[in-house]
Amino acid sequence: MDGFLGTKAPLVSDLSLLLSLVLGLAAVVGGVYGHRRRLVRHCPVMAVSAFMNWLPVLLVMIPMWLDLAAGTAQVRSDLSTVVPLFHGVLGGVIQLLLTYTVVRMVWLKQLPPRKTTWLMRIAMGLWLLALLGGVGVYLALYVF
Repeated sequence: MDGFLGTKAPLVSDLSLLLSLVLGLAAVVGGVYGHRRRLVRHCPVMAVSAFMNWLPVLLVMIPMWLDLAAGTAQVRSDLSTVVPLFHGVLGGVIQLLLTYTVVRMVWLKQLPPRKTTWLMRIAMGLWLLALLGGVGVYLALYVF
């Protein structure tokens, strides 16, 4: 037990989980701001949350995913490796969609789509699904 959550997870995985949950909560708050048309608060909260989400992705998740894909990770070799691999592919696509959405909304407004509400809602919904999947990955790798 290297981490502080009382599981078999290393410290970086515990930190990654907590940061991801905090950013997910911030995104929900940002989504509520958007729903209430408080765009002055919505835009920065969502942009910061989406870009900060790259930290755990790049520093913890991608290295673990590469270790799992290469078979060098020190975890069980059953469903607990298939779930993170699937989550990594799906989560990577979702993170790219989040980044595109923020770049499109903040800086490059000429990019498609012209009506962006559906893009933001899809990105947010998928992000929350990926967050739940990430919690599942943490549980599969370090708890069960």
